[in-house]
Parts: sequence; C-alpha cells; structure tokens
Amino acid sequence: MTSSDFWQPYEETISSYDELASVIDEVFTKWSARSRVFAWRGLVNADWPLHSSLYRRVLWTHTKSLPEEADIRRHEKSILADVHRWGLHVSPTGARMSILNQLATLQHYGAPTRLIDVTFNPWIGAWFAVEQKWNNGDELHAASDARLFAIDVTRRLINENDSYRDWEDEPHTPWPHRPPKNASDDEKRTWREWCSKVFAWHPPHYDNRIAAQNGGFIFGGVPMTNGLTGQNQWPKGGDTPGFWKIAEVRSATSVALRPHKLETTHGGVSQNAVYSFRITHSAKTEIRERLERNFNYKHSTVYPDYTGFAEFATHNLKTRKPRP
Repeated sequence: MTSSDFWQPYEETISSYDELASVIDEVFTKWSARSRVFAWRGLVNADWPLHSSLYRRVLWTHTKSLPEEADIRRHEKSILADVHRWGLHVSPTGARMSILNQLATLQHYGAPTRLIDVTFNPWIGAWFAVEQKWNNGDELHAASDARLFAIDVTRRLINENDSYRDWEDEPHTPWPHRPPKNASDDEKRTWREWCSKVFAWHPPHYDNRIAAQNGGFIFGGVPMTNGLTGQNQWPKGGDTPGFWKIAEVRSATSVALRPHKLETTHGGVSQNAVYSFRITHSAKTEIRERLERNFNYKHSTVYPDYTGFAEFATHNLKTRKPRP
C-alpha cells in the first residue's frame, strides 16, 4: 500500500486555479467565518506521506518496522541532549529557549524534529504544493501530481487552549510519557489524547520566514489503536468496507489525523479532520503563475532569508561535478 492509497478514497481533484479558488473561497472561507481554524500543508508530490522529518529519518534508518512513539521519543531526547551539549539551547540574549522554540529552530535549519510545517494561509499552502524544486540544476516533480492538506485545528492550537498554553514556554519536554498499567485515569486520558489527536502551534513571528509564510506547526504522538489509547479506528472510506491497519495509517501519516470527504453543504467535521486535494500536474504551472501574479508568492517572498537564497536563487547551476 502507498500513501496515496490511504488518501485516495477521500480526496478531491483540482485541475485548475479556478477550481482551487472555488474550494478556498466557497468552502473554507465559509467555515472560517464560523470560527473553524485550518492549517494547510502542500506537498509537491501527491505520493509523499504526511510524516515529520524525525519520523521519516527514523523510518529510513531502522527499516525493519515502522517507528512507534517510544522510538520517536528516544531519538528526540537524544537530539535535544546534543543541542544542550553543543550550547545551542540558549537564545542570542543568553536566555534558555523553550523546548518548542528549540525544535522550531532545529526545524528551520533542517534538523529532524517531530514538528510538521504548516501555514495558516490556504493560498501559501497551495503555493507549497506547486512550487518548483531543483536538484543539481534539474527540476523535480514537474510531472507528479501535488497534494494539498487542509487540517482542522479548531480548539487544538496550544496558544489558545488553557490546558496546553504553558507548553510554549516549557524548558523541558511537555508531552506526556506512556503511563504504567497502574496509572490514574487522568494519566491514561492524557496519554490517549496525545496519541489520538493532533496539536497545533502558531508561534510568534520570531523570524522573517515564519512571518512571510504565516507559518506554524502540527505535532502529536504516533497514531495508536489499542492498549491505553483505546480502540481508535480509521475507516477506509468510499465504497470500501473495513478499517485501515495501524501500520497502513502510520505509513501515510505520523500524526493521528482522520481523513474525511469534503462535503460543501456541511460545516466541516471537527476533531482531527483532514481534507486532501490532489492537484494535477498539468495544473501546477497555471496555479503557480496565478499565485505569483495575484499575491506575489515566489521563492524570494516565501523564503526571504539567506537559507532560502542559497537553496533557490542559483537553482540553474549544478551543485555537483559531472561524472567523467
């Protein structure tokens, strides 16, 4: 099974800029007016899973089985310990950064974390889905369909949730550990929520890129379906009966999101709902050009820093010496 197989029963296909605009303007603008909050993530290749960089790299390193929450936590703990050893856990002013700020900074520079980049602007999310990528001077994924996710994070933003607002400033990892069998009901409930729901963070605009992208992050425990997490199930959807196996879920997403069909006459499904849109490869150029013309979205405005310049400004020049 591929990641695409998991999303396909629920996805909508977008074949033009007008279809994209219709979805954003007629559906999500209406839902947002009803106080629903969405985070958006665009992937230039529709076959890619919705994995955090840490989950992806642990999976590539330990190929015999899909990572579980204990694996992610172990590697995360090791990475944060090394950040401390390197003296990178303090801000330029000398103050210790919170764990979330440490992870956000690591994410910005390409280190693996459990955070997944999102934007709270649907048009920027669409731009990420159709942006041009290069490797050694050659364009990548131009012939691949793209994917745009709309993730319902209503009441899941830690900035706006009294139960989790302190996480933003915690100097130690704030998410729960797996409780023992004799744990209290509260401990079990907290763990169950961590592994069965998604959390979102809209950080302060502490750098130009976060501001330009209206950026944020989603995160959470690795999806689980039994034991202390309860009998959480992912229906296959469409005309296919039954449920996805947990390994199939983790192959497609490293956070506990629930795919749903887009029903334009309803107000949207809450609680970890994610809506998926396949953007055909033939529509990428038109959508990209319209986004630049209408909103001035391009590499120089979406990545307005030296890292962005280094990656995209000289994309036509080879980065490796040709083989003899």
